[in-house]
Amino acid sequence: MDLMHVHRQPSRLYILILNFVTLLASLMLFATGICELVGGPTRLLLHSDAISWGLIILSLIVFLVSVLGNICALSQSKRVAVTVDKMLDNSWQKAYDTNERALQDLETRLHCCGYETVTDRAVPKTSKDACIASPAFGYRVSCKQQLQESYEDHERLTIASITGIEGLQLLALLATIALLKMLPSDDTIEDRFSTEHSQRLLRGLRSEDESRTGYGNPSGTVDTRGGYGSTLGQ
Repeated sequence: MDLMHVHRQPSRLYILILNFVTLLASLMLFATGICELVGGPTRLLLHSDAISWGLIILSLIVFLVSVLGNICALSQSKRVAVTVDKMLDNSWQKAYDTNERALQDLETRLHCCGYETVTDRAVPKTSKDACIASPAFGYRVSCKQQLQESYEDHERLTIASITGIEGLQLLALLATIALLKMLPSDDTIEDRFSTEHSQRLLRGLRSEDESRTGYGNPSGTVDTRGGYGSTLGQ
């Protein structure tokens, strides 16, 4: 398979890399879901098996989409390009026969003349070189070339937008992981409550012992009347 077209088209290379990274992420999600179902020391804070099954199903869907994206990025099919070119040619011919005004507006907006070349079905129709010689037009670039350049500009803008969104998602994922690390685990919370309960219980027992032995009497003496420490004849 000739893969030189991937290097010649940066958008294909970007899509290939993005789908490969997404494929790796889907495998990580799948492994996380399996670990949650099996349990063990690697179990996370997912208390429902439904969430684990959801992760597994989502990872499989993302995996399939990533594989299809990689196949489409690596394959070089001219059928789609020929079909699009034929549709544009038919649309231009239809507008040339029925709506000359629309082609004039398009030529003015894109600063071009004709479709394939500057003399191919150009408007005005007064002569073959009317669009080139017209002071209102006078462009020497075909509209097909301008449409292709406009598509490439929009493609770069779309790729930049997707890259920005992916970057924000990555930052959100890192922030979520950091927050998850900061949250106490179930064992830590249980130990904390057990320690607090034990301390309260010890304080209660100590207070009860002090009240029985007379510690904390304001007179500073031990009250032995009728109690321990009394002697005969007293």
